Amino acid sequence: MRLRLTTEVLMILVTHIDWLLRKLAYLGFVAASVLLLVVALMGAADVISTNLFFEPIPGMVELSGSLLAVIVFLGLAQAQARGAHIVIDVATGAMGPRMKKIALIFTLAVGAAFMATVAWRTTNLAINAYGYNERALGALPFPLTPFKALAAFGAWLSAAEFARQLVIRLVTPAAVDTSPTTDTPEDPEDGSDA
Repeated sequence: MRLRLTTEVLMILVTHIDWLLRKLAYLGFVAASVLLLVVALMGAADVISTNLFFEPIPGMVELSGSLLAVIVFLGLAQAQARGAHIVIDVATGAMGPRMKKIALIFTLAVGAAFMATVAWRTTNLAINAYGYNERALGALPFPLTPFKALAAFGAWLSAAEFARQLVIRLVTPAAVDTSPTTDTPEDPEDGSDA
């Protein structure tokens, strides 16, 4: 029996992929947030150890540096999904809906290509690090492969988010606003301080 790819099946597939990418981007954001807290606690512990006991914790600088790279890459997809990147809309503010759509499609295509290139190169770095068992230089020689692999995963996730948004913009009419919305509450208009 042959399976026919109908419009309904395609829409179900696209909806599930969209849901999965949004959840993965959010999970990457949560993981980045937790890792940021871990880095802050590690830094605080190192400062306390250095100032109270005159002995820094070995490997903290190298470990926190490796974690910071992972934090940045894991947070990129959610930042793109929420539209939290810096936007300079001087040129697009005067454009009509059709021209805005063309400009957005162009920027998303460039962003997807750039992030896919970054993801590809980061994946190669992770594979090479695994191949020769790359370790951090310093007092604590921990393996770097897991950090590079997580950074590559975050870069691929970001590339997928750019591609997801690109597909949405390609199939949506120009008059429909498809810009991502942030979940932050608006400032109160009555001027009262919270």
